[in-house]
Amino acid sequence: MNRCIKMGFHMNKRRTQAKETTSADLSRVKTIGLIMPDYAPWRTAARELLMAYLPNGDIQFDGEADAIIRVVDAPEGLTIEAEIFDQPFSECTFEVKADETPDSERFKTFFYHFLKDLFNRPLAWGSLTGIKPVKIAHHYMAGEGLTRRQAMDKMMRIYDVSAEKAALAAGIARREMPIVYPLDDHLVSVYVGIPICPAKCSYCSFVSTIADKKGVLCADYLQGLISEIRQMGAWMIKRQLRVDTLYIGGGTPSVLSVRQIERLLAALKESRLVHSKLREFTFEAGRPETTTPEKLAVLKAFGVDRLCLNPQSMNNETLAAVGRFHTAADIERVYRQIRGVGFGCVNMDLIAGLNQETPAQFLTSLDRVVAMRPENLTVHSLAIKKGSRMKAAGGHRYTQLYDAAFYDQVHQKLAVAGYEPYYMYRQKYAQGNGENIGYCLTGHPGIYNTLMMAEKQTIIGIGAGSSGKVYHAQTDRFNKVFTVKDIRTYNQRGQQVIDQKRTHYQNLINQK
Repeated sequence: MNRCIKMGFHMNKRRTQAKETTSADLSRVKTIGLIMPDYAPWRTAARELLMAYLPNGDIQFDGEADAIIRVVDAPEGLTIEAEIFDQPFSECTFEVKADETPDSERFKTFFYHFLKDLFNRPLAWGSLTGIKPVKIAHHYMAGEGLTRRQAMDKMMRIYDVSAEKAALAAGIARREMPIVYPLDDHLVSVYVGIPICPAKCSYCSFVSTIADKKGVLCADYLQGLISEIRQMGAWMIKRQLRVDTLYIGGGTPSVLSVRQIERLLAALKESRLVHSKLREFTFEAGRPETTTPEKLAVLKAFGVDRLCLNPQSMNNETLAAVGRFHTAADIERVYRQIRGVGFGCVNMDLIAGLNQETPAQFLTSLDRVVAMRPENLTVHSLAIKKGSRMKAAGGHRYTQLYDAAFYDQVHQKLAVAGYEPYYMYRQKYAQGNGENIGYCLTGHPGIYNTLMMAEKQTIIGIGAGSSGKVYHAQTDRFNKVFTVKDIRTYNQRGQQVIDQKRTHYQNLINQK
């Protein structure tokens, strides 16, 4: 059968079914063998798309498997065929020019349409597997001058994105415009990293170090961090760079003592990284057991205007299971203290999928957080990543607890409560193939988060594990700058780390 796919290419499809081979057999597939050219971008795309359809599948590029998918790049076209339990099942040939090898994006489109036909269902994000689909809508609207409706239509046409997801991406892109523009080369955002925690949660993949009881690690790290703040502050003043937003994250920055927080904030102010024209100043006080009224008072006095308090769940059994040493009542108590000190913007995070929570359990947590009325509320979809205890224990395979209807219910609940999505990103192997979406009450978007995801402003990273991005407006591209992740290495190499990073930033900014 011949049919014309709306991508503008032709797919000749032949589907055969052995006497006992039906689509239902796909549900029994546990191992998938990919036989295809040894070209990393193609293999990565094929694996990511397959994982979206079969999140618990074991995908390999050799050996025996329940299902075999072959990709043959021949002069007459790109052929993809599938065998299910040794029975021929489906075959598609995509017509390409004899002298053309499809690039990774075009191959991804071919492979997605093959899988959509094989599994007889589309993916909500179509062939997109990247973490920032909003950037595509942003480019269509800001770069090409398309309307929101036109941007949606183009995403649906080019990538086969569903109408709902295209509307989500284009809506967020439209809301971020007043925050991102006009562009100004002299404005930068700064991230100060404190990758130290009182304990490590089972789902956490960030490089963080557990604080020692005597406080030696925090003291040593703070000394080096303040040195970097002073040197980078002087460098930015010399380069006539002004800080637009400042974000102190972790780890758990509130693991520092009251006096240490005072020293940190004083250094930021003395170095002119904190000033009266900051659009936003965020501090992550994510764990209630490390957050006290005394610390909150110091933060408020130094101009912090956005605070993060992250419950992750309001289910006490879940909190204990993932290594959080607090209860839902502790969250509510500290939230009242935050409001009592006078903070006007609070962010709270929830993670869908922790401890195999049912949809009803997660929605109960959501209701309790919404009842507190934080200005920002981020809903994450659990993704098992390298570096987490969950990954080490069981890989990235886990039960899919949520479906599209669940995420629609989350979105509707928040919409009714007055929250709208203001930033979004995706993660590979996420629970329910869902997104991480930041919601806000009208007029209270998280500015740093928006700028970070839009990637239209240079971000300077200070401290161990911090990464930065130098944005080049002329080419609409950016280069990343990294810092050593291990705190002990950062403490030991101190000045060498700072000098190397400053030189890297200097060279990249000189290219602008």
